[in-house]
Amino acid sequence: MASGLTTMEKLILFHKLESDLFHRLVHDLGQDPVPMRWVIAFWLWLESDGHHDFIRRVAALPGPVVLRFVDEAIACLRCLARQQGHGTAPGTGDGDGDGGGRERCLPCTNALLTKRIDDVGYFEGHRREILDGVTYQYRSVCLAVCVVSSNSTCVPTNTSGGVLAAPPPMVGSPVLAGPKLGSFTLNPMASPWIPLQSPPPDDYRSLFITFSRGYPINREDIMEFFNSVYGPCVETVMIEKVAPGQLPVYGRMVLRSAAMIPTVLNGRQTAKFLIKGRHLWARIYVPSSRLSYA
Repeated sequence: MASGLTTMEKLILFHKLESDLFHRLVHDLGQDPVPMRWVIAFWLWLESDGHHDFIRRVAALPGPVVLRFVDEAIACLRCLARQQGHGTAPGTGDGDGDGGGRERCLPCTNALLTKRIDDVGYFEGHRREILDGVTYQYRSVCLAVCVVSSNSTCVPTNTSGGVLAAPPPMVGSPVLAGPKLGSFTLNPMASPWIPLQSPPPDDYRSLFITFSRGYPINREDIMEFFNSVYGPCVETVMIEKVAPGQLPVYGRMVLRSAAMIPTVLNGRQTAKFLIKGRHLWARIYVPSSRLSYA
């Protein structure tokens, strides 16, 4: 019974989602465990700052898209490390740490935030409070639940193939460095990651779309618009199933690739489009049994 569990067991059970995602990052996506603990801690801080369900929504995405979120999280963590006077975190980038400006924007991360963060410069202006919050999540949660099993193996690389290391100890703050990195090898026999309740594959690639009441847009016009702007990116469009005489107010657009989601949303939680004089709003699709499509 749950009442008989220790405090540590309750903590691990409560954070099973984070533990499973960490396991996926390390075992299936070949990431180094030390920086991945910091990435999970950063995402936990985002949730504590009001961006609810961030980790659950990231965990539902396919591997290549998850790794784009990882890259953005590491860029933010590196920004925090630079502000401590250590330059850049070892093994995470070059001297200026922003990849020539490429990593300063957060298109994937912003797509799941309740309030947009313009770029990693935000963390420079709020370093103290964010650093304290991320460190708290790292020490109180991640060190306990983000654990690599004794028989696990992985490759310590980032999505660009470079070796990663934990951020260095921070001046005037709790030590942020993890244990020293060891040597890892990839296990070619590792089983693919499959969530316990795997949603249909097209859920990963969908956007929820809405129209102004009384001004719906037909599926052909929607497909033509997005395919002309972003290339052949739309697989299908489903429109709300309504009773005779009523007009639909929502729909679902399935993209050919989940990687197109942050591109279409342009790093925003909701994006607005004008199609043949009528407005369409798009956001990341969250499955709901209350919605029906024709």
